[in-house]
Amino acid sequence: MLNFLKLSRKFINGKEPICLVLGNEACDLDSAVSALSLSYFYQHNYQHQEALKCRNFLPVLNIPKHDYPLKTEVHYLFQQLSLSEEYLTFRDELSVELMRSSKFVLVDHHNSPWSKQAIVVFDHRPRDETVELPLNCSINLELVGSCCTLIAELMLKAEMTTVKEIEVLKLLRSTIVLDTVNFSESAKRATAKDHEICCALEERLSAISQQETRKEVFDNLVKARSDVRSLTTFQLLRKDMKLISDAQCNKKIVLPGFPMLVQEFIKKPLAEEALKECARTTDSSIILLLGMHVDIDQENSMQRDLGLINIKDSQLFASVKRKLETMSEPNLQLQENNDCYFMEGCFFKQGNIKATRKHILPAVNQILNYSQ
Repeated sequence: MLNFLKLSRKFINGKEPICLVLGNEACDLDSAVSALSLSYFYQHNYQHQEALKCRNFLPVLNIPKHDYPLKTEVHYLFQQLSLSEEYLTFRDELSVELMRSSKFVLVDHHNSPWSKQAIVVFDHRPRDETVELPLNCSINLELVGSCCTLIAELMLKAEMTTVKEIEVLKLLRSTIVLDTVNFSESAKRATAKDHEICCALEERLSAISQQETRKEVFDNLVKARSDVRSLTTFQLLRKDMKLISDAQCNKKIVLPGFPMLVQEFIKKPLAEEALKECARTTDSSIILLLGMHVDIDQENSMQRDLGLINIKDSQLFASVKRKLETMSEPNLQLQENNDCYFMEGCFFKQGNIKATRKHILPAVNQILNYSQ
């Protein structure tokens, strides 16, 4: 993997057409590992190169390079496998000209400014019907626990499971374990395919070298994700942030996710100032905060909560609040948290811990686009 990343850097300034394998702008572990692993797969698989009519693939982390230290679990896992930051490629290292002339493979998302240039999509969320994808785009959407499950399935079918691919297999297995909350029954994130693919990866890995247990992998990644001691309150907002807008980009909603509960985040020093700055820099009308806490000492029991804060559009705020409270697919099972008094927002405990941001986003996006 390291040699591939070193070689892929030359494509940034090359003259031949390339295909950018791009994760989503939150750049969580699933997104980052999916981008690296799928790029590696295509670069070493001539059959797929012919089908896609492209020989060179560049994995791109969809964040500015200066935000990489905020992705603590990504940084931790890559460091464990000696994947140095200097060989990674970040969004702000690419020229607009290069992006406009390139093909795209979108992983772990399909709603992108580059959707119209996509030739392949791999995602594990429901189809967003507002997204225009080319007619010849290969669309692979499956509601599994981790997008890496879909990438690992490709590698297993192609029998790319030798010592040469050991780093890729470790990356995929670790991400699936984290995304499924180590296959926790209470979290209900894992599907039968996640189980099947993770077991197949472990079988291949055990034949090559000794592996950490799933619990060791999961505990270390949760600790790394939750280790935000070096981050300012504003950086914590940027750690896992999504920004959506209406078709005209007149109204925007920012959705920061936290490795802690929202009710804990709002107690942090300068939380109000950081939220106002976040709204200003993203030009957002409202902020939807999404919190999660995993207790690794209590059999990975999980809690979720959310907070909604109006910045400059009380009508949109009311519409989103109503939508969240009345959603049925899935029902969030919200219970108002009356202990939170902060920026005149509304705060909820989320009973349905299986519902993640990927389930909430389409509903919020729909409200945004029909609130004209």
